Amino acid sequence: MKEKKMMELNKSILLLLLLISSSLISSFANGQDASPAPSPAVISLISKATSPRQSPSSTASAPSPSQSSSLFASSDSKSVPAESPLPPATSARTNAPAGAAEDSHEGLPLLFPNPSSSGNPVLKKICDSTDHPTECLTSITPFQTGESDPVSVLKMEMQALRQGFKKAIAKATEINDDPAVAIEVKGCLDTCLEIYDSGLYDLDDALEAINSHDIDRLKTVLSAAVSDIETCEEAFEEEGTGDSPMKEFDKELTTLASNNLAIASALLR
Repeated sequence: MKEKKMMELNKSILLLLLLISSSLISSFANGQDASPAPSPAVISLISKATSPRQSPSSTASAPSPSQSSSLFASSDSKSVPAESPLPPATSARTNAPAGAAEDSHEGLPLLFPNPSSSGNPVLKKICDSTDHPTECLTSITPFQTGESDPVSVLKMEMQALRQGFKKAIAKATEINDDPAVAIEVKGCLDTCLEIYDSGLYDLDDALEAINSHDIDRLKTVLSAAVSDIETCEEAFEEEGTGDSPMKEFDKELTTLASNNLAIASALLR
């Protein structure tokens, strides 16, 4: 008895599969997007094949319109390509020429406002031995004599420093004569004026050392010039008056004094 029921059940399931397959084939042949609702005969067979203890849901949940559009999107739709990343921003800064890495790139706008340099390769080689080769060439150019040996180049740079001291003296005197300037600032400017004046005497001593071929003395005098210029700024720091009005002048004077010392030191090699 049981075998007979099993055979009937198997036949029912087989018939059900055949009907479903036929329905799907017909659906695809007609180009429909969704399967048609099962016929009453199919429903009847399902009911017979199901055990009385089971209670399958009589209706399947249909996808919402939004789900249907996302799951069965048209294959003709083209996906929007992702934007390609922007190329990295290029730096506007150009590579500095070789030998100018240590340069301030500010030149000497107060003491030598018109930058210029000589095309003489010997002058360039000597200035390259300093920490500020661009400023060296710029300051030497106005004093060129046609000679390019190290001693002559040193004398040209000494002339540039001498002119720098004179311009600094003129500026410090102008500020010091202003009645609106505080007494404390005037006191510091007096110190600076003494330093600048002493620098001129140091250059005279340096010239005598060159003429007497006393290179050691030359180096000592030029070293003193570098340290003396720093004393001007130290006066303002100790007085606590704020930034020195001679700060930029002292910066350029220190550059020239440093170049003088570097060229003189090269003579000892």
